[in-house]
Amino acid sequence: MRQAEIRRDEEEKAVSPVIATILMVAITVVLAGVLYVWANNLASEGTDTSMNTLNTYTAEDADDETGPGADDTLVKIQMTGKDDLAWSFVQIRISIGDNVYTCSVIAGDDCEISQAAGENDNAWEPGEYLFLNEGTEDICDGTICPITISITNGGRSVGGSPLILVDGASGSNSFGGSSSSGGTTVTTESCADVFAVIETQDDVSSYSHCTDLDALYLHQTSGVTDVSLPHLEKIYRYAYFHQNEDLETVSLPNLEEVEQYVYFHQNEALESVVLSSLEDVGDNDDNNGGYVYFSGNSALESVDLSSLKNVYVNEYGDQGYVYFDNNDALISIDMSSLEHVGGYLYISGNAVLSNFVLTSSLTAVDDYVYIYSNPDLCVPSLEWDDISDSVSMGGNGQC
Repeated sequence: MRQAEIRRDEEEKAVSPVIATILMVAITVVLAGVLYVWANNLASEGTDTSMNTLNTYTAEDADDETGPGADDTLVKIQMTGKDDLAWSFVQIRISIGDNVYTCSVIAGDDCEISQAAGENDNAWEPGEYLFLNEGTEDICDGTICPITISITNGGRSVGGSPLILVDGASGSNSFGGSSSSGGTTVTTESCADVFAVIETQDDVSSYSHCTDLDALYLHQTSGVTDVSLPHLEKIYRYAYFHQNEDLETVSLPNLEEVEQYVYFHQNEALESVVLSSLEDVGDNDDNNGGYVYFSGNSALESVDLSSLKNVYVNEYGDQGYVYFDNNDALISIDMSSLEHVGGYLYISGNAVLSNFVLTSSLTAVDDYVYIYSNPDLCVPSLEWDDISDSVSMGGNGQC
């Protein structure tokens, strides 16, 4: 009996160190997890680090005039939405031609970000203003600078105003262009180096002979009602239409390629856009990202993109999206030839959209599909789960 008790005591003493070791390991793992979560929360200080934000931004030329030297304030940006975007996930790049600059909240970079009217230095908050300033580089030297803005959150593009024309101290609003020939016969020619700024209806005829353009730019015009460029086949950068008061129709029927983007935003009288020959947006060979953006065009009824096949992402994997949002009168979108979207497909808040033409030619949307709140829309019946790994649909019409 005595020997049995001694044996049991020895066994209990042998087990105790094992239990203690297991408990120590478990406590260490738990503490490590708690410390990781605490450190991560401290870094973002309560910000929403969601990658898939629906926030948007607006941008405008800052009041500061640019000139020689790397100390100018270039662009003023404000965000709208509901998410705080943590700086650890946000990336802002600006480009002028082939020169690309990464902007940072940390001093000493080419382009520096300063925050105004916000409460959290670790995040960009809804309603907060940002100013993009020259840092170590003289980005704009005193002439007019067409600045392209790219903003991503967790690698996904944030929608907004992608192009700002920054005025220099000695700048003007025209990048030139040749006049069309007189008479009824138009002699076509390349205008590859022409940044076409249209400010009056007469300006349109100045580019009617062009087969290509560096860029096409209409911003806050009054009195321009129709833009028809029947010979235009290629734009090397962008087609940009923003807040044009009287613009009603845009017809570029032979345009086949835009190497950066197509942008229509808040053109309140715009009714029709014809881009029926456009096949590619972005340049896959040169890693130029592109996108198609239509938002807040309250009178727009139809968009013809019936030949569009590809929308490409850039070398950083962002852009490459198709975006139609809050076009109150939009009835029809024809993208019957669409095959591949390198970013996302976003169709939302189009109150009377009833004819959205997609076919089985669409095989891939690499990021996500979001089709929501289009109450008159019967969503095209496609193999959506094969097209994209992330598909969200709801609030649309019945089929």
